[in-house]
Formats: sequence, C-alpha cells, structure tokens
Amino acid sequence: MHVAALLTALLGASTAAAANDLHRRAAKYQRRHAEPISRPLSGFTKRQSSEYLTNATAPFSVDGTALPEVNFDIGESYAGTLSIDNNTQSENRLFFWFFPSDNPAASNEITIWLNGGPGCSSLDGLFQENSPFQWQSGTYAPQPNPFSFTNLTNMVWVDQPIGTGFSPHAPGAPGKISNEVQVAADFAGFWENFMTTFGLVGRDVYLTGESYAGQYIPYIADYFLNQSDSDYYNVKGIQINDPSIGLSSVLTDTPAVTHLNNYAPVFSLNETFMTNINQRAEQCGYFTFMEEALTFPPSGKFTAPNASAPGCDVWDDIVTAEIYVNPCFNVYHLTDFCPFLWDELGFPSLATGPNNYFNDSTVQAVIHAPPTNYTICGDDELGINQNGDGSNPSSFDPLPRVVEATNNVIVGSGLLDYLLLTNGTLMTLNNMTWNGQQGFSSSPLVGGDNFFVPYNPTLGFVIEETENQPIPATPVGLVAGGGLLGKTHTERGLTFVSVNLAGHEIPQYVPGAAYRQLEFLLGRIDNLTVQGDFTTQTGNYSGTTPPSPDYTSASSTPS
Repeated sequence: MHVAALLTALLGASTAAAANDLHRRAAKYQRRHAEPISRPLSGFTKRQSSEYLTNATAPFSVDGTALPEVNFDIGESYAGTLSIDNNTQSENRLFFWFFPSDNPAASNEITIWLNGGPGCSSLDGLFQENSPFQWQSGTYAPQPNPFSFTNLTNMVWVDQPIGTGFSPHAPGAPGKISNEVQVAADFAGFWENFMTTFGLVGRDVYLTGESYAGQYIPYIADYFLNQSDSDYYNVKGIQINDPSIGLSSVLTDTPAVTHLNNYAPVFSLNETFMTNINQRAEQCGYFTFMEEALTFPPSGKFTAPNASAPGCDVWDDIVTAEIYVNPCFNVYHLTDFCPFLWDELGFPSLATGPNNYFNDSTVQAVIHAPPTNYTICGDDELGINQNGDGSNPSSFDPLPRVVEATNNVIVGSGLLDYLLLTNGTLMTLNNMTWNGQQGFSSSPLVGGDNFFVPYNPTLGFVIEETENQPIPATPVGLVAGGGLLGKTHTERGLTFVSVNLAGHEIPQYVPGAAYRQLEFLLGRIDNLTVQGDFTTQTGNYSGTTPPSPDYTSASSTPS
C-alpha cells in the first residue's frame, strides 16, 4: 500500500514535471502574434490595363470581387460558353473559365486544364486544386492559393465533353459521343473560337489534367497536331497526372496486392485475408506479370493478365475488406481515416456536401454560366459513359505520337492513389514504344533520380503555429511541403515522376510538386531534379533550405 502510494506520488510528480516542461517548451516559442503567409509565390506587378479586355471579351469578364463566400479579389478572369463549331448559335457549347497570368514569361502561351470522369467538370480542379482560390475538403471557406498555376502561365479550365458541368448541349447530343476522336473534334472547334475571341492566335499550347484526362488529353493533343495549324493548335507539351492511359487490368488489378503489401500497416488487414489475397494474386499471374513488366529495359511486348478470371478481382475485395476496417477508406488517397471531411462539392471526399456553390444562381450569374443543375461528376447521358469508350487506351495510339511530336510529355503518379496505381502506370508506359524504342532503359522508381520540390517560407509559420499552439490558432492558409518528394526519370522526351504523399489529385495533396512539374513542362527549369528556387519566388530566402521555425526573425516573404 505504501509502495502504491509512493508510485502514485512519483507518477503525479513526473506528470506535473512533464506538463511544466511542455509549457516551458511552448513558452520558448512564444513571440509576437504573427500573421500567416498567404501571398502567392510570385511578385509580378499587376497589369494596369488588360490586353484581354476587348469588346469581344467584355461579355465574359468576371468581377473578381463578386463571388459569394470569397472574401478576396480572385483577379482578372473571363468565363462563359463558346460553340464547338462555326455556328455561334449552336446549342452544343463548352464552358470555360480563363485566368490571364501576370508572369511576363507567359506572354506567348496558354495552358489548358481538364478533369476526367468521363463527365467530370474541370471546375473540380479549379475549385480544389490549382486556381487562384481554393475551397478544399475540410476547409470552412475559400482561401487564396499561393501555388496557383496562374502564377506561371495563362490558364483556362474547360468543362468537356458537351453535357459536362456547365457545358450545354442539344437534346440527345452527348449520347452520340462514342469515342475520343469525336471528343477531340468538338474540343478543337471550341478551341479555335476561344483563341480567336481572346486574341491568342499563334500562341504555344500546353494541355494538363488528371485521371480520365489521361485519355482525353493525348487524343486532343494528337488531333491538334494533325491539323498542322500553328495559329490555333501549336501543341508544345502535355502533363497528365494519375492518368487513365491503359487497361484497367494493368493499371489497377495487377498491382493491387503488391501495393497492399507495401502499405500493409496503413490497410491493417488481418493475416488470414493477407495470406489468401496474396495466394490469389499469385494464381492469377499478377506477380509474374509485374516482374516481367517492370524489367528495364523490357525484353518485348507483354500481354495483360485476365482480371475477369474467377478469383482475380482482387482490387474490389481489398477495398471491401478495408472498408470493414476503415469505413472512411478513400481510394483516391489511401491514408484518409474517419471522419469524412465535409466538402462543398461532395467530392473527392465521400462526405456529403451541400453541392450548392456552383448551383447558387448568384455564382452562376457572376461566371456567366447557363442556369444549370450543376453536379461535379456524372453525366449519365454521355455516350462514352453509357456504352463505353470506343477508342483504344491512349498509350496504344496517340500518347506515343504526342511524345514524338513534342518531346515534352510528363506523366505523374501519386503514390497514395489506390485507383490508378503507380506501378500500373509504369508498367503501361514500359509496354509503350516511342521514338524508336520500347519502354525505359532503367527503372524510374528503383535507383531513379530524386524529384526535388523547393521549400517555401510558409513552412516556417506552420512550424511556429504547431509548436506554439496559440489559442485561438492563427489560420496557416494553404501550405505545401518541399524537399525530395519522389522519383523522376526522363527518356526520349517522356518524363515519369512519382510523388510521395499525393493521392489521385496531385495539385490538391502536394501542390508544390504539381507547381514544379508545370515549371518543367513550360521550360522554366531544365529537369525535375534541379535543386533551386521556384522560378516565381521572390524575397530573401532560399528554396533549397527549409525556412527557420523562428518565423518572426525571417526577413523573407513569398512575394
């Protein structure tokens, strides 16, 4: 009894000492209340007058201070719909939102962003990934984005094909779209109208996107290049992240168990299940296929396993088992746990969201969108949704041609994506022939070069807030990590890059990495291994050195 009392006393003293030590540690970081850094990674002077505001574009001009819930000016932009052909009164139109850049290096270029689906609105990317303002999962209001792609280049987000997002259509028209050639032709018609309207004729064109845009973009770029028209279709490069470029049996089913094994502590599935699922993967030939398909250089073309054979649908069974363990499992970002994060659009988080922002009539009026019952994804009328896409996967035909025509193609993959897996993407590329050879001569992942992302001074403020824990806390805003964040490898005009910590949407989860990839695509840096500053950053600090936690002593800002 005396011993128990002594232990209790000692424990109490020890606990109190620990608590006091924590308070002393916190006091060490107490300083004047700092303001968060939320300015963009650029210090470019805003134009006093816009070269883009003309009689033709005035009807599309967006008041950057008029968007509901956004308590800051989003800057100059233009939005609305344009026809997919030379009939200006056509019911078949594509909705766009165009943001000019203040970056002088962008004066002769225009960059497109597309989301996938099929049938997902590109306003998903604009709203939650890479535009000047973001309203991401788990955040209570829109916030400025220091990693906006508009810091680097002129950007336009487009809802396509017709019937997607705010893009209107004639009755039954989306159902007639059966393949990617039709998608590309419609986009090309819209694009000529867009370039003409905004005086962009003759500019270099870049295409960027993710997911099923890995099917859209190579076909659109290939169609553009085939027009031999540098006034409207002067494609200089494409960047596709976590892309749908091949067979689902290779992209998803075959590497599913290996990915499960690599992240076993995250999945936390029981030993019986793990043993069984590995046996099934072995019997289905998945491990043997991966060994062959991930040999560098490849010895020849390889044939995909039959994922529809009995017992071979392992991916679905893994996801089902994981939901029993973690009901909030997210195939787009496999380290998500409960609770679901509330989301204004209800996507990519599985939590319910009001889905009322782009359905707000005031918002629709500000961005000149036609009155629409807007949904972020799910155009059930779209023919390639109803009956399947009649075109081959992009890696079979257009993607290698685009590599050969531009020698500037980037394929990125988030390692935490459990829908389109990194090894699946790499195996698909290794079975592709471009510029006279098949696949890569050495592994991009094993022994590949390090992908470097510059540090930014917002990190110093985050460290201070984390260690000081002020109450109430000061919002840190949208921040991003830096350092060695993946592997990269370039051969014959094609760059593969993996991104640590990123899920299906790289700009959302690791925005600094997506920003760096875009710098490379645009030719602002020589390669993704360069250890240096972002090309747009200003101030007295280095992107190669983590910022000091002593935020108040730093003399630097991002702009």
